[in-house]
Amino acid sequence: MTERQPEHDGDVKNIRRFVAFLGVFILLLSQFLVFSQPLVDNVLMPPYAWLGIIGVLVLIASQLIPPTPFWRRLSGGLVFRAGVFWVVAALLFSALATGATAFFMTYTRVNYIPVVTVWLLSAVCYVFAFAQGIPASGSIVDWLKSHRNEVILVLALMVFAAAPRFYDLGYTPRVLDGDEGSVGLNAQFTVSGPLTNPFAMWENFGGLYLQMINLGLRFFGVNSFGLRLMPAIAGVLAVPAVYLLGRWMGGRRIALIAAVMLAFSHSHIHFSRIVSVAYIQDTWLIPLELYFLLSGLEKRQSWRTALSGILLAMHYSIYLTSQIVTAIILIFMVLALIFHRTWFKARLSQAMTFWGGFLIMVLPSLYYAFRVPQEFMSRLGTSGTFQSGWLEQTMQLTGQSAAQILLERVVHAFLSLFYYPAIDFYGSPVPMMSFLSSVMFLAGLGIALWRLRQPSYLLLNGYLWGATVAIGVFATPPSADSYRMLMVLPAAMTLAALGLDQILEFIGVGWGEARNGYRFSVAAVLASLVVFNLWTYFADFAGKCRFAESQAGRFASYLGWELSRIDSESEVFLLSDDFFSHGTHASTFFLSQSRRVTNFPDPIDMIDAVSGEIIIAPPSRIEELRLWARAHPGGQLHYEYDCDTLMLMSYRLP
Repeated sequence: MTERQPEHDGDVKNIRRFVAFLGVFILLLSQFLVFSQPLVDNVLMPPYAWLGIIGVLVLIASQLIPPTPFWRRLSGGLVFRAGVFWVVAALLFSALATGATAFFMTYTRVNYIPVVTVWLLSAVCYVFAFAQGIPASGSIVDWLKSHRNEVILVLALMVFAAAPRFYDLGYTPRVLDGDEGSVGLNAQFTVSGPLTNPFAMWENFGGLYLQMINLGLRFFGVNSFGLRLMPAIAGVLAVPAVYLLGRWMGGRRIALIAAVMLAFSHSHIHFSRIVSVAYIQDTWLIPLELYFLLSGLEKRQSWRTALSGILLAMHYSIYLTSQIVTAIILIFMVLALIFHRTWFKARLSQAMTFWGGFLIMVLPSLYYAFRVPQEFMSRLGTSGTFQSGWLEQTMQLTGQSAAQILLERVVHAFLSLFYYPAIDFYGSPVPMMSFLSSVMFLAGLGIALWRLRQPSYLLLNGYLWGATVAIGVFATPPSADSYRMLMVLPAAMTLAALGLDQILEFIGVGWGEARNGYRFSVAAVLASLVVFNLWTYFADFAGKCRFAESQAGRFASYLGWELSRIDSESEVFLLSDDFFSHGTHASTFFLSQSRRVTNFPDPIDMIDAVSGEIIIAPPSRIEELRLWARAHPGGQLHYEYDCDTLMLMSYRLP
């Protein structure tokens, strides 16, 4: 463990450190102000350069403070001591990042790397303020040595989890849905315009997340693989995150079972392979946030809860579900204060540390929400139960009361885990959880409810039910529940692991009394689940061309691929109709890099095409183009099949 040197009132190092920090802070402020102003030629001194000079003078002056009795007494004051100093430094750095964000938004600057750097420095300072409980490097090495087999096991599981997520990632699912195309296009807009701000939002996708997606596009090209890279990475990261949460909740066996189930969950694999649903990021962020919160509270280690609050604040730059998690944790702490008063009061400082880290780090996101509230509340405005008018319309159509409708919505959201098929953004005829895992989940849920008097199970239940109620009450349509409930899948898998463990215990095949029987039973169940889930995804779904909302949506991807292989000089005509036309799906623009196409709804005989130009036909007009090509021979025909269906035909004129 790291140990701080005792602070003596007899020296002035604390006051010198504080003044030196003020000098650095003024220097940073001056540079942000200079950078935010328009460039002016032929000036003796750029705007705000004088502030930088003051910063340098303050920095030098910090080392000139004499060790007189006055300065010694002042240096020993509470405000200058290490813990308070680093919290103040974190607050000032975050405030500076927020102010810089305001300047950059006003003057439309596009390089926010300095802002993000200062923001991350704020996080480092805040955690360092509570560094007394952080293990030293030697302790970490010793822990890794003593837990070598466990670490290797988790790493191996991550490799196995990566295989079904990265295998043929750019081509399975075969097509992009329209929302994937929109995400890809807006990710590319992060190099200029409002989305260069990492704290900005588009459709409640965080600017930082979109910039990470664009990073994948820059490394691997503007294609399906580059677009889907970040969800695939998130899918792999979810495995150790769930392992950590499960290990804290029930030990290594529970953790391993939960991690294996999540690693090979067909629904988790699918949403790790598409970018249109950002809930996949919740499957590693939320377990990690709750792990550090719960372990910090129970071990009374403030650095853990500080890290939890920081992660939650960063979550705001990923997706809107961070708002739900904030409410869940707040309600958990209120309930803990009421029903576990003695336990919680002993950990009040850790709870305050959590909220301190969260509030400090979330400042830039809160400023953006204040400045652009319509984007911060975007999804609630379009898909919210109350804001969109859905509840009022449903009451008029059904004659039911608001309470009855909302209760049915919560039940529907819960049943989407194991009863209703996962249709939206998937197309699978089976629910998110298999038959076996559903049985285990319900058993584990009953046990978790029975153990509700334990703070850890109170939080686990809050995770599951809080998110379920939030989705059921505040989000529409009901068909979207399946993919939205993805955010609680880690909790469901942890409960399923608990259920399996306890079922075996109840029937006399528990770990303590029949280890070989326990191992065999768990291995058999997990092997069955792995086979079922892999078959469900790769054979029953991916091989059946079920992804995307309609044939028009699937055609849009084939059109985009066809346009991407055509040289840019060639004129392209699409034989369009009321169902198939260019411009209806963003996936076409993304895959073709916004290639221009002329929709031609008239009969093909009226087309005025010349040599080298290309005519493309959708399924509804393929026969028309085929007959026309026979009447105008000599060109090049190209076909694209969607499983057994001829989806597209193109003809390059001779």
